[in-house]
Amino acid sequence: MKIRMKDIAKMANVSEAAVSLVLNDKPSRISEKKKKEIKAIAEELNYIPNIAAQSLAKNTSQTIGVVIPDIENPFFSKLCKQLEEQFRAIGYLTIIVNSNDNFSIEKNLIQMLLNRGVDGLIIALSNESFAFQDEQERFLKTIDAPFILIDRQVAFDGVNQVYFDSLAGGKLSTEYLLKNGHRAIAFMTGDLKVPSTLERITGYKQAMNEYGVTVKEEHLIETGYRFNVGMEKTKELFALKEVSAVITANDMVAFGVLKQALNNGVKIPEDLSIIGYDRLEMADILGLSLTTIEQNSCSLTEEAVNLLTKILTNKQKQTETIVLEPSLFLGRSVKKLK
Repeated sequence: MKIRMKDIAKMANVSEAAVSLVLNDKPSRISEKKKKEIKAIAEELNYIPNIAAQSLAKNTSQTIGVVIPDIENPFFSKLCKQLEEQFRAIGYLTIIVNSNDNFSIEKNLIQMLLNRGVDGLIIALSNESFAFQDEQERFLKTIDAPFILIDRQVAFDGVNQVYFDSLAGGKLSTEYLLKNGHRAIAFMTGDLKVPSTLERITGYKQAMNEYGVTVKEEHLIETGYRFNVGMEKTKELFALKEVSAVITANDMVAFGVLKQALNNGVKIPEDLSIIGYDRLEMADILGLSLTTIEQNSCSLTEEAVNLLTKILTNKQKQTETIVLEPSLFLGRSVKKLK
C-alpha cells in the first residue's frame, strides 16, 4: 500500500500542511517533540515523497540525462556507473541512453530527454556527429537545458566541456616507444573526423619529429574504436613488415590486435610492441598486462558533475572548458630494443 502524507498526518494528529513542513525541514512553530514524532512515523511507514509533485512545486525534476555513444565499450560503461553514483549522492536520478554512435539517434535521444524535463545533460558525442559539424554545432546550440560535453570535445565556443588532452596522450605513448628504441611505429588512429583523434596524431607526429624520425603515411591506419575493427585492421598492420610497434585508438582496438597476433603466431612484445588507450580494467582481468594511456574516468566524471551542479545552482555563469592530463600506465606489452 502506498503511504500518503495524509496517513502520517492522521497518525500524528496534525494537518497535512504540518507534515509537509516537517518532512521538508521548513520553518514552523511545531514543537521539536512533534517534529520527531512525525519523522519517526514517516520512517516507520517507509514513506516515499511524491517526486512528481515536488518537481512541479520546485520546477525541477531532479533528473539528469546521460547520452553516450557505445554502452558496450567498457570505458563508457564505467563512466555511466560513476556518473550515476555521483549524481545519486547529491539527490539526482540519472537516465542513461545509448546513441550507438549514430548522430540521428543521438539528436532524437537528447530531444526525448528534454521532453521528459531533465534538469541537465551529460553528453559524450557520437563519432558520426563529427561528420556533420555545422549541423552538430547548430543542434547543440538549440539545447535549452544546461549540458556538459564529456570526453569528446568540439572546436567551437559557447559550450561547457570536460575532456582529456589528446595531443598529450598521443605524444606520451609515442615518446615511450621512441625511448625504448622503436622507430618504425604504426598508429591505428581511430576515426579521422573526430577532433581528439586528430590531436593524438599531432602528438604522435610531434614526438617523431623531435626524435628526427620521418612519419610514413602508410603507418597511419584509420580505424574505429571497436574490437572487431581492431581485428580487421590488424591485417594492414601485419603487412607493414618493418613496423616494430603500434599505438592503438583505444584498448578495445588493442585487444583486437592482440587476438589477431595470437591467431597468427605473432608474439607480444617479442615480435610487436603495443600501446593502448583508456586503461580498461578488462586488460587486468584477462591478464594481458597492456601498456596504455590512462584517462582517469573518476576525475573526468567528478569534474563534469561538479561543473553541471554549479550551473544548475547558478554558481557558474560563464561556459568553461576543463582539460585533464592523461598518464602512461606501464604494462608488459612494449619491448626495449636498445
